[in-house]
Amino acid sequence: MASVWETSQTKDEVESGPKLFVSNYVKKLVSLNPEKGRGIRFGLMAFCLISLFGIFGLKITHLSLNAEQKIPKSPNLETELISRGSIFDRNGKLLAVNVPGYAIYAHPNQIPKDQVDSFLNELAVIEPPIDFNRDDIRDDLLSSKSFIWVSTKVSSDQSQAVNQIAIKGVYTGKREIRVYPNGALASHVLGGVKFGEQHSNKAEILGLAGVERYFNDHLNDPTASIRDVYLSIDINAQNIITNLMRNAMDHRFDAKGGSAVLMNVHSGEILALVSLPDFDPHNRKSVAKANPDSLFNRVTQGVYEMGSTFKLLTMIQAIDKGLITPETVINVDPVRVLNKTFSDIKSHAPMPLIEAFQRSKNTAAIRTALLVGQHGQREFYMGLGFDRKVSIQLPEVTKPLFPDESSWTELTMATVSFGYGVSITPLHLAKAYAIMVNGGQDIQPTIVKSKGTKEGEQLITANTSKMAIHLLQAVVEKGTAQAADIKGFQIGGKTGTTEKIDKNGQYLEEKNMVTFASIFPGNNPNYVLIVRLDEASTGDGTKHDREAGRTVVPLTKEIISRLIPILGIKPAKIEERPLLMASN
Repeated sequence: MASVWETSQTKDEVESGPKLFVSNYVKKLVSLNPEKGRGIRFGLMAFCLISLFGIFGLKITHLSLNAEQKIPKSPNLETELISRGSIFDRNGKLLAVNVPGYAIYAHPNQIPKDQVDSFLNELAVIEPPIDFNRDDIRDDLLSSKSFIWVSTKVSSDQSQAVNQIAIKGVYTGKREIRVYPNGALASHVLGGVKFGEQHSNKAEILGLAGVERYFNDHLNDPTASIRDVYLSIDINAQNIITNLMRNAMDHRFDAKGGSAVLMNVHSGEILALVSLPDFDPHNRKSVAKANPDSLFNRVTQGVYEMGSTFKLLTMIQAIDKGLITPETVINVDPVRVLNKTFSDIKSHAPMPLIEAFQRSKNTAAIRTALLVGQHGQREFYMGLGFDRKVSIQLPEVTKPLFPDESSWTELTMATVSFGYGVSITPLHLAKAYAIMVNGGQDIQPTIVKSKGTKEGEQLITANTSKMAIHLLQAVVEKGTAQAADIKGFQIGGKTGTTEKIDKNGQYLEEKNMVTFASIFPGNNPNYVLIVRLDEASTGDGTKHDREAGRTVVPLTKEIISRLIPILGIKPAKIEERPLLMASN
C-alpha cells in the first residue's frame, strides 16, 4: 500500500524549484519515520540554542556598557574632561581653582521607602552641612524615579559621611568642583560657575557670571597649554576696601549698599572692585533666591547721577578750550537758564574759579558750561564714553542713560554741568577721572593684568591735566573734602551728593547717594579711587549728616591710609627729595 505521503505526490499540484526544496526539508523534519528526521532535528535544535545564547550574550554586553544609561549624559562627556584653568590675582595669589569633589545621587526606585526619613535626618546633621532641599529631595526619594541628584557638590569628608549611612540606592561619584579660597571676596569679579552636562563620575563646569563666564572658553580649552587667567586685582587691596566699607555701612553710616573701584590711571588696570552687599560664589544659586540684590554689580551695572563730581569735567573742558583759567574770577549769583533759576545755598561775591570749585558752586559750573555750549559739552562727554558701555572683561555691564542730541537742551546743559541729567556707572567715572589726571590720554579699563601701558587718544592737553590735579588737590586742602587729608601725602578729590529718584521720577530729599572721586599720590598720581555709599548718614541729626564730606570722604581717607603701605607709596617729601649718588 502506498503511504499517505506517496499518495500526495501523485496529485497534479507538484512543487518545484526552491519551494520544493523547502517543502521537502520540512517534510523530512516532521516525518513519521523517527530515524529519517533525527539528524535534521538535532541540527536545528543546536542552531537555535547557539542563537539564543548569542543574543543573550549581546544583551548582557550592551547592558554592561550602558549601565548608567538612565543618568543624564551628553557627547561632551564621552571623552575625558580636562581640568578647568585656575584664576589668580596680579601677584599670583589663588582666587579660583578646581579640586577633587563628589556628587550624591540616588535611584529612588531602589530605595526602601520606610528608610527615606531616617536617611534625610542623618544627611542633615553631616558637618559641614550639605546643600540640599529636604522637601524636594524627600518627594523625589519617595517617588518611583530611576535617577535623581541629591547634591551635586560635596567634599571628600562629606562623601565619606554619606557612604556610612546604610541605605540602598544612594551613591556618591567623583568629579571636580570649583573652589574660591577667599569666599565672598571679589565675588562680583569672579562671578561663579555652574554644572553643565553631568554624569555620575564627572561633570562639565561652566562660567555663570564675572570673569568665570567671560573667560569660560579659555579656561576650558583642551588645546591651550596654559588655561590659567591672571587678573589685575590685588587681593590685599580688595580685602582692605571691602572690610572698611562693610564696617562703615553696617556700624557707622547705616548704608543700604556701597561700591568702590581702584584703578591705575595709566594702564587702566583695576586693582580692586567692590560691590556691597556681595555673595559667596560657592552658593550663588541659593543667594539668587534669598537676596538677589547681592548679585547686582554696583560698579559696572548700576547707573547713577554723579552729582558734583561732574564739576571737574565741566571746568576742565572750558580750561582746555582756553575759555577760562583756574584764576578767572566768576560770578556765583543766581543764574537763569530758559525758565528756571539756579542758585547755591549760600551767596558769595565773585570768586576765582578754583575757589568756586572748592566750594562746589552749582552756579559757577553752569556759567562755565554756558561758555562751552550744548554741542561742545555733549561731544566732550561722548569722547569720555558716557554714551556707551565701558568695554571690560566682565559680562555684567550697563549702558549709561545719556540724552540724545534733540533732548540736549540748554536746561539739560545746565543740570549736567553739576551732575544731574546723565547717569553713568562708577567705572565710567573712574575712567573719566583717570583721563583727567594721567596727562589727558584715553585709557581702556581692564580686569586682566597688563603687560604695560598703551598710548591712547589725547583728549585734553597735558597742561590741562596738571590743572585738573591742582583743582582736585585744592578741594582736599581747603574745600569740601578736607576730611580726606593725609599728612605727608598729597590727596586730591571731588565730592558728590545726589538725591535718589522714586518710581515716579521724583527726587527724594531724605535719601542720598554720596560719592567721593579721589586721586593719589602727589602731583603725578598713579591711582583713582571712586567710593560710593547708598543712603549713608552719620545719624547725628544735623543738616549735614547725609553729605559726602561727613560720610564717604572720611571713609576714603581710612581706605587710602591702609592702601599706602601695600601699594608701596612713599610720603611726598621723600618722593621729591633728589637721589644722592653713593660717591657723594
